[in-house]
Amino acid sequence: MDVFLESCFKQSTGQSVARVVTASPLKSRTLSALTAEVQHLQDRAVRYVSVRRQQVSLLGAQRLLEVLHDAGIQVSSLGYTGGFTGSLRMTFEEAVEDAARAVDQAIELSARSLIVLPGSQALHIRRHAEQSIRMGLQMAISHAGQRSLNLLVPSDSLLISGVRAAEDCYRPPGEFLEWLDTSTGSRVQPLIVVRGRQRISSLPAGWKESVRNGGVLRLCPQCGQYERNARRARRLARILSQRQRSNDSGDRELQVTGN
Repeated sequence: MDVFLESCFKQSTGQSVARVVTASPLKSRTLSALTAEVQHLQDRAVRYVSVRRQQVSLLGAQRLLEVLHDAGIQVSSLGYTGGFTGSLRMTFEEAVEDAARAVDQAIELSARSLIVLPGSQALHIRRHAEQSIRMGLQMAISHAGQRSLNLLVPSDSLLISGVRAAEDCYRPPGEFLEWLDTSTGSRVQPLIVVRGRQRISSLPAGWKESVRNGGVLRLCPQCGQYERNARRARRLARILSQRQRSNDSGDRELQVTGN
């Protein structure tokens, strides 16, 4: 489950509203399963889903869009692409080409963001690894052009099984959020990975500001059932709401939707 902020305009008051929304991971790999799953999501008032590229290949982009659109559901994020350091068995050139294809897929799905796995340091010196990651991200953003698509870079591994499990993420020597903020532009935001029974107080420093600036919290589906993650999402919403009220003059509000 992903947690992020959505900005919208409230016509009744003429004010800008920032809502805390959640996105559920889409699990279906066949059209029959997709229809049943989307109905279940609609019954739970889920408005966003995160999708994998393998699912798009299996289901077909247009058919997937039709089923989601009929249920009033949008794609929040598409995953994955990346591997700019070579740790995912692609050359830099191959990774850049794959990222361009992923950008096109994300735009076709009207996704809010594309998840990019930068790759580990591997056999590079740190400076070269970071240079490769920055160049790859910049080229992906350039390919997206003026379209409203952001890139999300995970703070931890998302490939939690297999022999290459920890080779999809980059671990800077200092704080991840600080490194990402100083190394990339505003269209590259963090995907802050939350696992197990991790306390909210143990989240990285600056996570609230990151979410308010476009970052996303990912509550790993392997680390608890939906209801547990929903409770955690509501707790995060309260924290973000308190933070919002302390910084604003009262012309914005936070609401939880999609739970």
